[in-house]
Amino acid sequence: MLRRKWGILSFLMVLVLLTGCFGSPEEEEPILEEGAEDGEEQVVEVVPQIITPDNYYQSVLYDGSYLHGESRGFGNAVVYNRLDLDRLEIGLTRLAQQQFDINNYYFREGQFIKRNELNSWLMRYDEESNPNGLNPPLGEGGDMRAREENQPRYLSHILEHNYLVEGSNGQLNLGGIVIGLSMNSVYNFRIEDEKGLYHNYELQLEQQKIEAEAERIATEILSRLRTMEDGAFEEIPILFAVFQEKPRESVIPGNFIATALAEPNSDLDRFQRLNERYYLFPSSEANQEVRNEADQFQRFKDDVQDFFDTYLGVVGKGFYVNNQIQELSIEIPLRYQGKAEIVALSQFVASQIQQRFQGNYKVSVEITSVSGNTESIIVQNPEEEPFIHVFD
Repeated sequence: MLRRKWGILSFLMVLVLLTGCFGSPEEEEPILEEGAEDGEEQVVEVVPQIITPDNYYQSVLYDGSYLHGESRGFGNAVVYNRLDLDRLEIGLTRLAQQQFDINNYYFREGQFIKRNELNSWLMRYDEESNPNGLNPPLGEGGDMRAREENQPRYLSHILEHNYLVEGSNGQLNLGGIVIGLSMNSVYNFRIEDEKGLYHNYELQLEQQKIEAEAERIATEILSRLRTMEDGAFEEIPILFAVFQEKPRESVIPGNFIATALAEPNSDLDRFQRLNERYYLFPSSEANQEVRNEADQFQRFKDDVQDFFDTYLGVVGKGFYVNNQIQELSIEIPLRYQGKAEIVALSQFVASQIQQRFQGNYKVSVEITSVSGNTESIIVQNPEEEPFIHVFD
């Protein structure tokens, strides 16, 4: 059977694929399944394999179309920082690989937690109006601000992913579910006063309480999933991953803090802590805690600044797991007068990446215009030469 890999491809990977730097996709045989309506057969296909430096699941197509999840677009309304939302989604597929072999399982967006259910789950619990709410009810207090602060909302978003596996009959069956719980680190709320004016407040949440609430919520969601679909999920392993968002104004995303697995016909195992985080370069925090990469970045930044006679605000974000850097992404905003400058800077950046960053991790650089358009990208994967693409 063909090895299959899938990717929620970022624009960097899309560009690389389009330029033909990786192997050609292999043809996949369609899988026929009986449709839910009128006994019609539904063609279920797996996206063709593309060999990339990153490991991705292949996604499943239904009648040639990508099947969007029930919560499509919902995260934009409940997760304030887009960086958090992107990291939540991509990170879930990365953590899923620890449980669901990327060579045997295929990705589909979540189909079981319906949109109206998700909305009610994210709201506060109310015995009469919303008994399914997973956030705690309002607390005690003399005014609404006190009631909000005495019982803040911890849960921000729930993201479901499905993983399918090929059965003995050649059809794709549900093989696993992954649930991402996105938790607030700061609770933002607003109160309307007697004059009809709104006042915004924020409350820093206690780490221990965040973790306790995540465990409580995961246990309740597991119970609901196990009883959903007439108990069809009793035999399905369900992985929970807890993501902690950053404050709204943060320029780096949040990170996953724990995972727990519920084996078939079993309760939730004990949560396992994760040691993941992002650092901003340059920053005092990075200088103190990841000095080696901070020094490398500063030398790279100085090199780029010396190349141009105008100031360039070079910034970077480093992703770390167990205190080891996994990926460094850099942005260089540039006010330029012609494409020749972009080409020259891209070539120079590629050479300096090789010189300054010699670790076993991916480095990507995006050169943008002051209007925010991407002008070029440079990507260096471990033990590979840098790849450059300049936009026309």
